[in-house]
Amino acid sequence: MAKKENVKKDDIVIEDAFKRLEEINNLLASPETSLKDSLALYAEGVKLVSACKDSLIDVEKEIQILNESDNNGDAE
Repeated sequence: MAKKENVKKDDIVIEDAFKRLEEINNLLASPETSLKDSLALYAEGVKLVSACKDSLIDVEKEIQILNESDNNGDAE
């Protein structure tokens, strides 16, 4: 039942990660999910959240660089 994946921030698509996190949440809420599967799902979710956070931080840095570049262009 649990889907095990190695998650790397370079390979992550945020929208797909959010969909998978929603699936994990639903599976964890199900009484049919075993304790062993719940633990594996939880671990996968933690990795996904961490990868998403890292990816979003990288995007934020890129936006700041673009904004700084744009602001420097206006000063000329």
